[in-house]
Amino acid sequence: MNRNIKPSIIVFFLLLMSTWAGAQLKLPQVFGDHMVLQRDQQVRFWGWAEAGEQVSVSIDGLVVTTKSNPQGKWEVLYPEHAAGGPFTVAVQASGEIVLTDVWFGDVWVAGGQSNMEWKLGGKINNWEAEIADSDYPQIRFFEVPRELALSPQENISGGAWRVAGPGTAADISAVGWFFAKRNHLEKGVPVGLIQSNWGGTPAEAWTSAERLLEVPGYEKAAAEMLDETIDWEALKKANDEREKLKWDLIGDETTFMSLGAHLGEYDDSAWKSISLPNKEAIQDFVWVRKHVSLKSTKGMRLYMGEITQLCSVFLNGQLVSKESWQDSTGIVDISADIARKGDNVIAIRVSNSWDNRVWIGRPGEMWLEASGKRQSLEGEWKYSNTLEPPMPKVERFNWKPGVLYNGMIQPIAGYGIRGAIWYQGESNADKPHLYNELFETMIEDWRIHWRQGNFPFLFVQLANFMERKEVPQESQWAELREAQTQALQLPNTGMATIIDIGDANDIHPRNKQDVGKRLWAAARKVVFNEEVVFSGPSFSSQEVQGDRIILSFDQVGGGLTTTSGDLVGFAVAGADKQFVWAKAKIEGDQVVVWSDQIANPQYVRYAWADNPACNLYNKEGLPAVPFRTDH
Repeated sequence: MNRNIKPSIIVFFLLLMSTWAGAQLKLPQVFGDHMVLQRDQQVRFWGWAEAGEQVSVSIDGLVVTTKSNPQGKWEVLYPEHAAGGPFTVAVQASGEIVLTDVWFGDVWVAGGQSNMEWKLGGKINNWEAEIADSDYPQIRFFEVPRELALSPQENISGGAWRVAGPGTAADISAVGWFFAKRNHLEKGVPVGLIQSNWGGTPAEAWTSAERLLEVPGYEKAAAEMLDETIDWEALKKANDEREKLKWDLIGDETTFMSLGAHLGEYDDSAWKSISLPNKEAIQDFVWVRKHVSLKSTKGMRLYMGEITQLCSVFLNGQLVSKESWQDSTGIVDISADIARKGDNVIAIRVSNSWDNRVWIGRPGEMWLEASGKRQSLEGEWKYSNTLEPPMPKVERFNWKPGVLYNGMIQPIAGYGIRGAIWYQGESNADKPHLYNELFETMIEDWRIHWRQGNFPFLFVQLANFMERKEVPQESQWAELREAQTQALQLPNTGMATIIDIGDANDIHPRNKQDVGKRLWAAARKVVFNEEVVFSGPSFSSQEVQGDRIILSFDQVGGGLTTTSGDLVGFAVAGADKQFVWAKAKIEGDQVVVWSDQIANPQYVRYAWADNPACNLYNKEGLPAVPFRTDH
């Protein structure tokens, strides 16, 4: 040994060699400090090491070992462990990884689109009080980064387990939180929530493209995604550039304010006229302006109905309201120093990042109020959609078959879970006839890749939404709800019906408490085998008796009831399937339905609409599942 080498250099060299030696030992990102491991079942650990290395995983005094394969991959199954903690997990090969504050409990994947993604801090009902009451350190959550991938990935780029509390709870999925909180309090165990969701995405994106080759309606798109002659990376890169430009234009307030269209003195005489609310969508970045005369400026309030979806509202050049995509248009209070007696100018800049189709206002809901007197703002406005550059044409790559499965499910599949909770379907409502087979395929696909048998899969049926119709008619949302109900034929599935807690004007209803509560009711039955009423009345059979139809139900519970007054929501038809509203009454555990207009009824529909008026419940307070007997 060269005695001229300084000891400090030797120490540095040894440390560096140690770092190199352990550099190949790696765990997937989903494993980390503060994580929850699934209790009472074997837990799969996997990762990467040098080829042929011995790898050991040690928890609570028990060590399991394996060897990595020639590609450096390894996995072990740790034996069943009861709920509890905290524990330290030590993974050793030529290097070592130590994870601390690890607990055994129940782990759930919370998947879907925006209604599952919607955070506790997103101004849901009673959100501030809920965050204040979120100090439950045995509830932990992990958010999978929103990343699409053109091929299945082995890992995700980031994410870490976080402990629930007032400082973190705003970032938890609201539906997931209310579900996890009940799991924790009622079962007395730690709960881990893996949030893997992305707003505005369809089920085909969450299903592997290989499986979609077998699903009617998706074969061609899946085959294209698997076509190696198509340079998807280049297409995605170009699309990403256009999308970045789109958002730059949307958020570039300096540029659009420099146009001066928000100012009262701006000359809009060359603009076209339009009647608001508009009956046809307007494309691109839209400006509308209107002069209004005021006799008083006291107690001023402005309401524009519903604006879709991003807008800045100005009065006399002053910004009075700003709306992002997750906001519902609200009533705006305006200070008296902004308004003036006589002529005033309202100017609004609107864009729609979702589909570039701008809608402004609703009949009877556009007004300006002062001193308690309200004047309508409906009718003629000036507008321009050429003042700014056109909205770049952006393709939704996150809608393509398999891309979210590749990037957000495949890398975590295999992590031990109790089951999955799922809230999605809005983005598939345009093709409801394809959804049942698609949805069932997705569930089976996840189960295959998780290698955990038919793990429980609990899902939320679509809420009521959109304008209520005066007469019975067809409904894509009703058809999609039916497709969701049909998925209950798969083993270990459960559904939360929320046909009564939606919002006609907002696809994101703020009552997430009842969604989580009803999902948990399904979990108590499907997962924990408790003898509980876990669903509202579910249609089982009908019997035609003359001019009446007798309906029987499962999940009657303590008995059938209504929330108020007579039963509503039923329609009947004869052999021609021309439905009319029906009268209905409860007789014991059955419902009798009839109409004076139909002498020989054959078919019944209940809550068959986008936003039905319906009030059949069981006495446990759970709403009846929408259904039809003519399909």
